Amino acid sequence: MEISFLFGFLGSLTAASLFFPQVIRSYKTKETKDLSWFGIVIGMLNGIFWVVYGLLKVDLFIWVTNTLLFIGAFLLLLLKKKYG
Repeated sequence: MEISFLFGFLGSLTAASLFFPQVIRSYKTKETKDLSWFGIVIGMLNGIFWVVYGLLKVDLFIWVTNTLLFIGAFLLLLLKKKYG
């Protein structure tokens, strides 16, 4: 295994998990008043732009990571709408 693959994998794993602790906390507490709508939307847009870039560059790490990041931001959006 190349060292670049290992760092790519670890970077992808940590970036992809960025929103999930907040998703879990928001789901458990049913509390989202402190979450910013703007921040959630920016997170979703960031994910979309990077997914498209990753697909265009045929870079598995980029598009998989950012697909997961988008899903996390989208789940926060749903929770914010439900519990907001």
